[in-house]
Amino acid sequence: LSSIEPMAASASQSAKAGRSFSDRIDYMVNWLKWPAAIVTLLVSPLFAWGLLKTFGLAIASPSASLIPFAAGIILFVIFWRRWLGKSRWGAFLITLEHESTHAFFAFLTGHPIVGFRASLGQGGEVRFAGAGNWLITSAPYFFPTAAIILFLVAYFLPFAALPWQSFLLGVALAYHVISTWRETHRDQTDLQTLGKSFCWMFLPAANIAVVGLLIAFSHSGSAGMHSWVGFVRQPITYITSQFNNW
Repeated sequence: LSSIEPMAASASQSAKAGRSFSDRIDYMVNWLKWPAAIVTLLVSPLFAWGLLKTFGLAIASPSASLIPFAAGIILFVIFWRRWLGKSRWGAFLITLEHESTHAFFAFLTGHPIVGFRASLGQGGEVRFAGAGNWLITSAPYFFPTAAIILFLVAYFLPFAALPWQSFLLGVALAYHVISTWRETHRDQTDLQTLGKSFCWMFLPAANIAVVGLLIAFSHSGSAGMHSWVGFVRQPITYITSQFNNW
């Protein structure tokens, strides 16, 4: 069980200023909810194309980092199925990342965090000052917090020549897919708040984009991400060239 709870801030002048700032951000973010859903739905075929092309490139010309990346995926899936997914610690890790992502996006949109809880078997909760917005609610269902944390861990590990980053990115991708799959169900209060139509329009495409970017980065770093952007634009470039030829 997971929840986010908007709360009123204190009556001090600084808290009022904080609420005013967060309210303005909430207004803008909430105004963009359905335009973002429509745009994301329209570009979802492009994201899917970019993922397929990136996956094909990784298979056709595998880089040295692809093997540890694949090893990270396989080993984590085995570890999850054999032990972690059946233990209370597995549920705790998912809850901790879930609530941390809520808190991170609340902070990004100007909301002071006034309460945080992630427990073994008792779910979690984030409380923040202000009304909140759809981005805070939806973030755990597409944003790869674990991947970013693991990448930072790998970046600061010693022996930079070893493939820490690729291996941990593989672990992070497997974790992101598994945790998102487990969290996304009809009884999830966050998804009920967002609405079924919005979830179907926004979340699948957002996750396709995240998976494509992680695979592209594991293949060839920032150049791979640039290639992913090129793959996403490829159908539009092709159609535009055909019109120009006419």
